[in-house]
Amino acid sequence: MASTRWGIMGTGAIANDFAQALKTTPGAVLHAAASRSQASADAFAKKHGIARSFGSYEELAADGEVDIVYVATPHAFHRDNVLLCLGAGRHVLCEKPLAVSAAQVAECVAAARERNLFLMEGMWTRFFPVARAIRKAVAEGAIGKVVSVSASLGFKLEPSFNPRLYEPALAGGALFDVTAHARLLPSGVDQQTFATLEYEGGAMAHLELAAKRRDHRETGYIRTGRPTQCPETYTIGDEPDPMLLRARRVEVEEPLDPPNPGLAPGYNYVGSQGLRFEAEAVQQALHEGRTEHPEMRLDESLAAARLFDEIRAQIGLRYPWDEDQGVARLGASHQ
Repeated sequence: MASTRWGIMGTGAIANDFAQALKTTPGAVLHAAASRSQASADAFAKKHGIARSFGSYEELAADGEVDIVYVATPHAFHRDNVLLCLGAGRHVLCEKPLAVSAAQVAECVAAARERNLFLMEGMWTRFFPVARAIRKAVAEGAIGKVVSVSASLGFKLEPSFNPRLYEPALAGGALFDVTAHARLLPSGVDQQTFATLEYEGGAMAHLELAAKRRDHRETGYIRTGRPTQCPETYTIGDEPDPMLLRARRVEVEEPLDPPNPGLAPGYNYVGSQGLRFEAEAVQQALHEGRTEHPEMRLDESLAAARLFDEIRAQIGLRYPWDEDQGVARLGASHQ
């Protein structure tokens, strides 16, 4: 496969992990990095052996040798950063969420389609071997017709871990980070959100998104292993018959490289070495001339954004741009 030259926009924790993962991705070239400060960009480039560093996002977007930009800035700035890159003719992989409202996501999608450029929301776990294997098993009827889904993802939120998660102006809270009923923190961001979704055909899903405690799950027909956000195993099984106490259970292992007992060396988040799967998928799509990835289509990002808008409306979660979409004028400092 031909090489793909990546530009990384932002120099925070997730940008570090993506850069680290690109080093293990066949065909990936760490070409350039950008921050709002030249010093931060230089330090990031030196750490990861990146040839070019820019002290502004505009310079990165203007670099004609960049094939695709990975946007790793705070959520509230994704729309502006994505539009900047698309406007300069760059393909874009944007860390989730693609933007912080359905209107903003629609702007990004329209710009990408108008310019015939690749754009994808970085739903990285969708490309994990376990996630792909589960989708295949469901499609092949391994558990029959799906009538119920229960999903829970949570972590213990501490101010020292990531202050951004406490800031409404930066789209803090659980909804955008670990995705109705909600518990709001004094600052106004959501600490815990519950949502029940009803689908055509009668199927239902119950979602629990938390930033107040670690995750827990009940048993299910298909169950992922731990850690929840980047599992290496999954189980396909029947619930035990209450009379005969019997069950069918098949456990499948799809290990990460390196394996996932905890933080891999050089990474900030557990399982981040699995970002390689997402990068590989994006590169393959680019080499095939695609403008969307079939496993993470833009219409799905639009649908999710509309769902989040509805959840926020129901739980009373508001952000500054709900009244004024001019996110760039918030004035918050960010890398």
